[in-house]
Amino acid sequence: MEYTLEELLPIVAKLTERYTSGESTSVTYERANRLMGAVLYCIGENEKENALVSNAKVPAKEAYRLGYEKVIEKVKRTQERYNTMILSFCAYGNENYHDTVTKALPAFFRYYDVLFAPQDMVITMDYPVLCPIGKSGIDAVEKYVAYIDLEQKFMGAFPKEYVYGIFRRFQRDYEKQFYNLCSIFYRHVLGCMLIGKKPGVENDRAEYMKLEKAVSRYSKGQLEIALDTMICCMVREKWRMVPELEDYLRADVSNFAADLVLAVENDHLARIVVL
Repeated sequence: MEYTLEELLPIVAKLTERYTSGESTSVTYERANRLMGAVLYCIGENEKENALVSNAKVPAKEAYRLGYEKVIEKVKRTQERYNTMILSFCAYGNENYHDTVTKALPAFFRYYDVLFAPQDMVITMDYPVLCPIGKSGIDAVEKYVAYIDLEQKFMGAFPKEYVYGIFRRFQRDYEKQFYNLCSIFYRHVLGCMLIGKKPGVENDRAEYMKLEKAVSRYSKGQLEIALDTMICCMVREKWRMVPELEDYLRADVSNFAADLVLAVENDHLARIVVL
């Protein structure tokens, strides 16, 4: 829904009054813009759900109120998911992963301003995830927490020392790196599946030759389809209660397929996937 400035200004004025604790009705131009952004963010939150059930235009004041309540609900829901996830969270020794999840995310919940700046991020999300966030405020953090939770469920299904071992073999100082850990481990699992090897079994150089032959049988597009199918089967077999995991892992399939094809052409598969 589109609202006119005349419809929005009374809401911003009321928010300004609350911001100044009733002592003034004027603020700087920059602050007024931010308060307008807060109003629009909340209205947008209401429209996301309202569009699914009705095309009727809700008055701006009501749309803001409903959206504000939805932002609060989303914060609570995200906090609850984070609180559950953190109980068994493992950073696998990676400092950036650890600091982002155990320090930055709690800081978001502590400092996030639902009333005056719900559109703000408050924190930088330094640990990269496989799917793009493309949002702001609690919308971004809700997705971010969900993605990290999915990674934890995936890697957490394997013995910790085994997962640690894959990371150490991938790069000796992986603890200091800023890449996504889940992609390294899930690529290992899919690499094993491509050559019919059970993950966790000792590898030898011959297995990289098997992988090279397996990859060479496909075009990039065919390889993407094969990897997609493997992810689908794997998730439905071992993580059937977490169906969102399938889409999350598939977000990296195109990149993985391209990396495998390029690695075969340049004879450096071992740099791309740990077997």
